[in-house]
Amino acid sequence: MTLPIMDLDSWTLSQSIVVFSVCALVIAIAGTRITRVVDQLADRTGLGEATTGAVLLGAATSLSGSVLSVTAAYRGQPELAVSNALGGIAVQTFSWLLPIWSTVVQTWNMRRPRLRT
Repeated sequence: MTLPIMDLDSWTLSQSIVVFSVCALVIAIAGTRITRVVDQLADRTGLGEATTGAVLLGAATSLSGSVLSVTAAYRGQPELAVSNALGGIAVQTFSWLLPIWSTVVQTWNMRRPRLRT
């Protein structure tokens, strides 16, 4: 017996957007809360904010992608599982490289000789 709400194939685009929006809101609220909890945990354990943030927040943010990839693979959708993993790696790499590239470009622009007009 399948509940009608769990039959995802029968959802309309509007229903999917509403569910996605609600989930995004829950993630935004939970993400804000978890950063406060990790900050308090870093203070209480003495591990430092950088270490605690990198380990706990890194694990928490990658957990959803890991669950999706494992679930997709279990349900016989290897393309989704692999593309999700590779897409997550690409986005994380881009989010690391963007500030680094911005700093490099700014430094290069500051040291570049200027032409007098």
